[in-house]
Amino acid sequence: MPSTLPAPKSDFIGLEHKIHLASGGEPPMLVNHRKAFEDFAIDKSDGMEGYERHWAKVDQVREQVASIIGLSSIDIGLIGNTSEGIMRVVASIPWGQQDNVVVSEIDYTSGRYAFGNLSKLGVDVRVVPAKNWRIDCSELLNFCDDRTRAVYISQVNALTGQYVDITLLSQKFKDRDIVLLLDASHALGIAPVQASLANFTVSACYKFALGIHEGIFAWNQRLQPEFEPMGVGWSAAIQGEKPEQFSYKAGAQRAEYGNAGHLGAYLLYESLSYLEQFNTQEIFHHVRAGTERLINGFEKNNLNIMTPRDSQELAGNATFQHPMPRALVDKAKKDNIYVWGDNGRIRVSTHIFTTDDDIDHFLDRLPSYLT
Repeated sequence: MPSTLPAPKSDFIGLEHKIHLASGGEPPMLVNHRKAFEDFAIDKSDGMEGYERHWAKVDQVREQVASIIGLSSIDIGLIGNTSEGIMRVVASIPWGQQDNVVVSEIDYTSGRYAFGNLSKLGVDVRVVPAKNWRIDCSELLNFCDDRTRAVYISQVNALTGQYVDITLLSQKFKDRDIVLLLDASHALGIAPVQASLANFTVSACYKFALGIHEGIFAWNQRLQPEFEPMGVGWSAAIQGEKPEQFSYKAGAQRAEYGNAGHLGAYLLYESLSYLEQFNTQEIFHHVRAGTERLINGFEKNNLNIMTPRDSQELAGNATFQHPMPRALVDKAKKDNIYVWGDNGRIRVSTHIFTTDDDIDHFLDRLPSYLT
């Protein structure tokens, strides 16, 4: 039977006497991670057999991730970070000077910068304005044409917390040569990831997925039969007839140029195993309900809310504009309340361990942080 929510705070390290509402930046680690560190260290000291167990753990994580996002384990690669994954995709596309790419002006910087850099190759970078801090997929489509080669979008927007349903984009791109690149960094672990609708999906591991600073690369071979990264390394390839010749390995492992992050795999395995105790839809409902509770509290304080009010566009982050975000973060920390503040806004996050009392106590103290 799945466990009930909220999850016990005692399952996490350092949550005693603390209200942690900062998972959109850095979540706490699990108590079970201590054993994962120890298991990794024991295997690290066990020569070739230990090294083989490292790779066996990586394969277990591929299975876990594939199950969560609706792909096959062969579609999953473990890489250094999300930004690397974005560049794996960008560098694999043969760009022409009449091509264009489309991205929202408020989407994550790694995607915007990677696309923006293509202007050096003569690619038209089309940046779509957001309306009232909201990304509208139909507006993204309006900027696409016959020369559009790629669109980058986050499943959950890092700046505003908006959950974006990419069904419309996927349907419109179905018979067109457009790469849909999905960033699931703020969704993985708490919200549905629509990886089956995207050509490629990338994600950080260290946010709601409760891992550390490493990344996931997913190649949807059903939608994107061909993918040849510009880079290559021993782990991504098979030796050819001559020393300089090679063929890419099958699946997303061709995006793993060297060793996958073995320590990160041990930790992520524990994280995902822990999350598997809970019903996925119940997790999503729990964090959404908490986010809606936060937004209602923001409205009572007449804040400039950036997160959509539509309950179907909520996930684990609620944000509002603030001129001195770090000052507010520091005030809250004096009360042992942890929130995140940068980019002219405060981001307050809910997770499986967040209680209504946590949220209400923060909202009670919020007026004193605003002065």
